[in-house]
Amino acid sequence: MKAKIFFLFLIFVFCGFVFANFANATTPSISAYATSSGDSVQINVTGDANSSVLLFYTNSAFAFLGTTNSTGGFSTIINSETYNIAVNSQVYIRVGGIAGEKSNVVSWPYVQTSSTSSTTLTLSQTAILLNAGQTSTITAGSSNLYLKSNTNPIIANVNINASQVTVTANAYGSTVASICVLGSTTNCADITITVQNSGTQQLNFNQNNFSIYSGQSASVTVSGGSGSYIISNNSNVSSIQASISGSVIYLTANNTSGAASITVCTSDMNYCGILNVNSTTVNSTAITFSQTNPFVSLNQSVTITIYGGTGTNFYVSSNSNPSTVQANITGNILTLIGNTAGSSNISVCAYAGSCASLTANVGSQTGNSNTVSLSQSTLSILEGQATSITIYGGSAPYNISSTSAGNIFNSNIEGNLLTIYGVNSGYATASVCSSVGCTDLSITVGNTTSTINPPSFSQNNILLNVGQQATVYISGNGGYYVANNSASGVTTTNISGTTATISGNYAGTNNISVCQSSGQCSTLYVTVNQNQTNIPVATTPVYVENYFSLTRYLGPGDDGDDVLQLQNALLKLGLLSATPNGYYGPATTSAVKVFQGQHSIKQTGNVGPSTKLALENAKISLGTTTSEQQKIAELQSAINLLMAQINAIIGQ
Repeated sequence: MKAKIFFLFLIFVFCGFVFANFANATTPSISAYATSSGDSVQINVTGDANSSVLLFYTNSAFAFLGTTNSTGGFSTIINSETYNIAVNSQVYIRVGGIAGEKSNVVSWPYVQTSSTSSTTLTLSQTAILLNAGQTSTITAGSSNLYLKSNTNPIIANVNINASQVTVTANAYGSTVASICVLGSTTNCADITITVQNSGTQQLNFNQNNFSIYSGQSASVTVSGGSGSYIISNNSNVSSIQASISGSVIYLTANNTSGAASITVCTSDMNYCGILNVNSTTVNSTAITFSQTNPFVSLNQSVTITIYGGTGTNFYVSSNSNPSTVQANITGNILTLIGNTAGSSNISVCAYAGSCASLTANVGSQTGNSNTVSLSQSTLSILEGQATSITIYGGSAPYNISSTSAGNIFNSNIEGNLLTIYGVNSGYATASVCSSVGCTDLSITVGNTTSTINPPSFSQNNILLNVGQQATVYISGNGGYYVANNSASGVTTTNISGTTATISGNYAGTNNISVCQSSGQCSTLYVTVNQNQTNIPVATTPVYVENYFSLTRYLGPGDDGDDVLQLQNALLKLGLLSATPNGYYGPATTSAVKVFQGQHSIKQTGNVGPSTKLALENAKISLGTTTSEQQKIAELQSAINLLMAQINAIIGQ
């Protein structure tokens, strides 16, 4: 009982002391700032003399720090990790106990804790090349950054938002921006920014985004612009030494692993380009991807697995169009986020190994009508030969890319016509893309010195009238196919085994390239005349009827009943070789081109105003034999019987 009374007495005295002080207390103040060592934070407090100091921080937790001196001052150093206080947490103190006066609220300063102090700041790009007025975004490996310096802010503005560094080009010239982690003046990374005059073109390199091993050398040829070339900047001279002579850049890898972005310009600084090279001391395996030409929908993301390199330490070495697609890496997973329609070339490197590139295409995919397809998906040609392929779906401009092409082929795209040139023997897979997606093309280039002879024909200079057919027999190594048809509207060519059937559609000339599976090709030369005197005259009764009326204009990728009507009309005209299915595909496009050629309409393959009018005004001669008329009558009788049965059932 005495102990209980004594305990209550102590509480009474304590509360009296607290409230006595509270009654006469002054409002305290607190300041906190990071020190230069570790995660230490200096705390300074002013308040009532000889009073307890309590620090309130995360989730209303508090800690007793000490007691103010006789003048009301207090100072101490504490560690963030000791109390697990997060950056930017709102903290305050109370002087004189839990119920004491509350100070001002301050944000806890950023400090380098042991978990972050050893992490070196990395950037997705260390050198960028912009035209005046352009903007580029760089991703950093930390979300607590500040701009330490910008050597020439007139050239470019640098803004930081979390881990995103946005650079806006203002005027012609160059500047270097130093980005650092908050709380540190040494954990920094530099960005070299080169700004060209608006509208100028970038320089080209015969290779880019690659690795060389310690002690090795490599050479790169630069082209474009005018005048002589100079090295404007090297972001990492400790890893890669670079010099230039004429149009050849000589590179040497030092003993220090790392990536270098080397800015090369013409001497007048009107044209520039960035060469990205990785130096490694480890002979790692080559980097590959689960996808080399991914399609990313707008505001969606795609993940790609990275293979090879050394371990799972990868980084984005360069991103040619970061405003179109954002690229982030976690472990060996590359995440692509589609921002705006377009394409971007992204280079990924191992921290101690090789590099590889992929092309990401961003757009909106709204159905089959926008799917990209090719007139043929496999191609075999010889060195020095060329062949053309038609691209369907999507919309221009189209682009083609291949990570395995090397010097096997060159390509050129004009509108929706893709031309492939055989350079050296070998095999490559390419991707043909539009803003809606991509499709693959397999290319085999054969050696012109092969001992296998090219195919030969029973005749290779063929003369036809419109509506006539010719049969050509092929001999050679087997596996024949049409590699190129220079004027598909003039003739239609079908190959079955060793027989090629060529049909004359309308007047003109055509060169048909026929290849065999071993890659050798030969050409058929065809001329089609308008003279139709050899076409048999129908001896059966003839009925003339109007076709139909289309409710809209049509083109490749469309589908529906009106497309089916169009196909039936083209079939009756003898222009469509495929079975009508209601989908506007390559066969329908080819037939429409033939019809347009017959009516002096530009051969676009689309049913526009002129073609629609010509089709609706077209006539057809329907010759029917007695046997055919009998079949029609029998079919009509069966239909009438079926309708009678249906009506009887409904009547019940």
